[in-house]
Amino acid sequence: MTLIDHPAGRDAALYPVFEDLKMGRYRRVKELLAETGHNWQLRTFRSQVIALYAAHTRAIDYWHQEEPTNPDALMMWARVLTQRMFHLQRPANNPAVINAANHARRACRAAIQACQQCPVAWVCLLALAQFDSDPRYKQDAAEHWAPSQTVDALPQGPWPLFWAVRQRDPENREAYQRMLQFFYACGGGAHAFAQWTAMRAGECSILHMPPLYAYAEDYRRRRNSHQTSDFRYWNDHRVRHYVEQARDSWFTYLDADTRSSPALSIDLNLLAYALTVTGVEGAGPVFEAIGPYVTAMPWQSIAPRSNWAEDFHQARAYALDQQPASR
Repeated sequence: MTLIDHPAGRDAALYPVFEDLKMGRYRRVKELLAETGHNWQLRTFRSQVIALYAAHTRAIDYWHQEEPTNPDALMMWARVLTQRMFHLQRPANNPAVINAANHARRACRAAIQACQQCPVAWVCLLALAQFDSDPRYKQDAAEHWAPSQTVDALPQGPWPLFWAVRQRDPENREAYQRMLQFFYACGGGAHAFAQWTAMRAGECSILHMPPLYAYAEDYRRRRNSHQTSDFRYWNDHRVRHYVEQARDSWFTYLDADTRSSPALSIDLNLLAYALTVTGVEGAGPVFEAIGPYVTAMPWQSIAPRSNWAEDFHQARAYALDQQPASR
C-alpha cells in the first residue's frame, strides 16, 4: 500500500486549491470555503491546511486586498498571518514578533466582526496566545492569563478565548490542541487540562483524545533529553488507561462516514500509534479507518526514524493480523 503523507489527507476537494495557491490565485479557495459553509469542523480543518500553504504565497494577501469585507477573505487573512507567526525564527519578546502578533490579532478581530458565529478566528487567537506564554508579563494580556472559572484547580491561561470557541463549536478539536500548545509553552498545565477535558467527555466524544496528545508531547520531550524509553513510558498504567478510554469511548462509536472524515486523520493516526506502542488491543480497525492516509504526527514527529513508513506498515500489518477472524 502506497502511503499518502499530505496534510489534506483524503479531502480531495483541497488538492486543486494548492495548485491555485502556487500561482498566487485564490479563486478555488474562495469557492471551496463557500461550499464548506457553516460546517465548523470541516471549515476549521480546511482553513488550517490551506493556511499552511498560503502562508508561503501572496494569494490570500491579494484576496484580502481585493475583497476587504468578505468574511471568508478576512478569516483566511487571520489564518495566514497566524501561520506566518510560526515561521518567525526570533524570540517571542522580539519587537518584530510582538508587532507581527498584534497585527495578526487585529486581523482575527476583524474576522470575528465579519462573522460572529464562526469559531476559526477565535481559534487563531488561541494559537497566538502561546506567543504571550511568559508568566512574567501576565499583566499585559489579561485574556491570556485568566482563571479557568471552573470548580477544578486548573492553571491560568487563555480561557476567555477558549470559552468563545466552545460557545460556537463545543468540540472544536483544534481549540483543544491550541490550549495544549499554550500550556506546553508555559512549561506546565497540559496534562491537567487534557485530563480535565477527558473526564467531562461523553460517549462518542473526540474530547477523549487530548490526554493522548499530552502524553505524546511529554514522551517526545523526555525522549529527546534521554529521560525515558519506549517501553517504560508507554507501559505506564495511566497512559494505558487513557488509550483504552479513547478507543472505547470515542473510536468504537464512530460510524464509517465519520471515520472517513479528513478532519480526523491525525486523531486516528495518533490513536493507532498509541494502541501499538502500549500494546493495547484494537488497533486493527483504527488502521483500517486510516487507510493510506498517514500523518506526520505521530509517525514522524513523536519518534522520528528514517524508516518511519516501514514502522507504520509493520504496525498496521501486525494489528490487522491480530484481529479476530470474521465468521
